Amino acid sequence: MKKTLFSTLVVLSLVPVMAYAAQKDAAKIAVASDSKETTASISNTAKAGYYLMFNEKGELIEAIPNPYKDSKEDSVSLTAEFLSKKGVTEVIAGNFSNKMIAAINNNNMTYCEYNGIVDDAIKLAINPGNKILIELDRNLSPESYESYRKLINIEPDGRKREFILFVVKKGSEKVGVLFLAPASEKGRSALRLGDNMWLYIPNVGKPIRITSLQSAVGGVFNNSDILRLDYTKEYNVQQMKESDKEYVLQLKAKTRVVAYDKLKMWVNKDTILPIRIECLTEASMLIKTIYFKKTKDFGDEIVRPSVIETDSPLYKGYKSVIIFAKIKKRTFENEVFTLTFMPNLESLRQ
Repeated sequence: MKKTLFSTLVVLSLVPVMAYAAQKDAAKIAVASDSKETTASISNTAKAGYYLMFNEKGELIEAIPNPYKDSKEDSVSLTAEFLSKKGVTEVIAGNFSNKMIAAINNNNMTYCEYNGIVDDAIKLAINPGNKILIELDRNLSPESYESYRKLINIEPDGRKREFILFVVKKGSEKVGVLFLAPASEKGRSALRLGDNMWLYIPNVGKPIRITSLQSAVGGVFNNSDILRLDYTKEYNVQQMKESDKEYVLQLKAKTRVVAYDKLKMWVNKDTILPIRIECLTEASMLIKTIYFKKTKDFGDEIVRPSVIETDSPLYKGYKSVIIFAKIKKRTFENEVFTLTFMPNLESLRQ
């Protein structure tokens, strides 16, 4: 009788501990915010006042003040360690510094940049299709990098026009492009900041606005294709189908300024890299198909397709190709991605 009573008391004493442990294990996603409310805007920095903790079902567990927000020590590393000890596996904020990304990686967590409301970010994070899309973006390009590309426009009669481009990218919405060849285009540059794009022509002397559907190089690729942002920046996954070898994602644009209202994306299950993408209007009319070919190891854990081809039923017989070379991780100051720096992109080439 005494033994039974003792065992019962032990079990009852463990219930709060087990409940706490289960809650801790459930705290998988941390969203940076300056408020405790899930309707608040996501903080633009990982050094936020609060972190809202959610489980894998998207349920709020708790809102925790960030004890290292105003720390004079290494607040970035301390914040990352703090979140890791809380059982967090994914961190969401509006923007991450390179130092914070390194600290998150060192603590075996992942990150996602998202600007908007906390509630919307959680819906994105728990959607399995969106998780695949986030991983696909990571596989296609490092957080910050430089690369060289050859763009070839092929006409129905076989004639070709080639361009050599130097491309720099930072985060999810900053892209700069410098034209190196042909001679007639040398010195031109293009810049994309979110939904806004500009073209700099030396003889004109100042950047001019361009749109996503225009093309600075002609051919089937438009400015949005050349100045490509992360897919998660522009699209949400509305539907996902799965087979033995691939995922098929149905994507819907977040805003009306995006070049394509819908995308249908085939993704290799083993590599989480795109196989092909159909670009569609809101009425599901096919605009173009993009094919991803010849996966290559560029070094420094960058393994991705080295060739992208596109054709379109709107331009029968025409084809455009982008060949990637020398993709290399590299950090850049924000100054690089400004209108005043566009004439100076050449200075970044090493």
